[in-house]
Amino acid sequence: MNINKPNRSMLTHAICSSLLCASILYTPAWAEDTESQTEETNRQDQATDQAEQSKQSDPQNNGFTLPISIELAAGIQYDDNVSIDELDTNTEVGDFAAVFDLDLGYEHSFGQGTELDLGYSFSQRAYFEESDFDLQIHSGSLNLKHNFENFDLGSSFYATHARLGGDGFLDILQYSPYVTSFLSKKIYLRAAYTYRDKSFDNNPDRDGDVHALEADFYYFLDGVREYIVSGYRYENENTIAEQFDFDGHSFDLRYARRFHVGEQAVRLRADWRYELRNYDSITPSIGEIRDDNRHRLRARIELPLSERFDLLFEYQYRNYSSNLPSADYTDNRIETQIKFTL
Repeated sequence: MNINKPNRSMLTHAICSSLLCASILYTPAWAEDTESQTEETNRQDQATDQAEQSKQSDPQNNGFTLPISIELAAGIQYDDNVSIDELDTNTEVGDFAAVFDLDLGYEHSFGQGTELDLGYSFSQRAYFEESDFDLQIHSGSLNLKHNFENFDLGSSFYATHARLGGDGFLDILQYSPYVTSFLSKKIYLRAAYTYRDKSFDNNPDRDGDVHALEADFYYFLDGVREYIVSGYRYENENTIAEQFDFDGHSFDLRYARRFHVGEQAVRLRADWRYELRNYDSITPSIGEIRDDNRHRLRARIELPLSERFDLLFEYQYRNYSSNLPSADYTDNRIETQIKFTL
């Protein structure tokens, strides 16, 4: 059976609009570290979140839908090794943190296949004891895409400001053009180029830019209700201090499923990521070139409490192997939140 135009339009809206490359509607792992919470959280988690919004595009749903979306979430997390990945810092100390997230979205269709998405996200992690690691993130996003007959072309822009321990920490500007297309009835491709500019308030040696190429392949087991994603990403990071320059290769495998308990939809997500970083220059503190290999496993489930409220559970495990001692560690993170959606 071929993908007819209504089905293709529904899936395209559900998947393409979800892959805005880097906003914080989920989150890249932005629950993981500072920069990736801006960037990877969108690329992976936002993909799953908005894919599940496909029922709003269902031709059988003729109800009025507001172009504005609001999500509020609050809860608590425990991290057995509080760390800041962007600074190659870990404490080997565990701590609880209060967490709060706000996501605002606006969608507008200009007709003839052109769509605009605007977003703003706020995230706060406030540790009970390790207050120097309190993390606050503000992020704005703009995504514009056009649907052609057999593919979509789009472009996204993100601006992020992060504060650490109450002080200015990191500013990121990111631009990413992308293309999406169905390769077959069940396989969907998204490919993108990303340029990212990073500026640290108190670490100018780490200021720099990133050029990245990425591709994600979606395999639909049961439409957007159940699918697998495999992805590859290459990035080149060029900083003021040569010791932080590297070429990175990332491999991702993700699984998403939505099933019903009674009339309520339960959402399950799981992913694994492997990252290899090849640094260009000697790190003075160890007298040799860094060699980093990073694994991350993550699982998340959303249980409906009512039409507007969900209970979220997330577990994350990271194993970072490096010849730089401060970047060589493992950690476990558990988080639970109550989410309100309007």
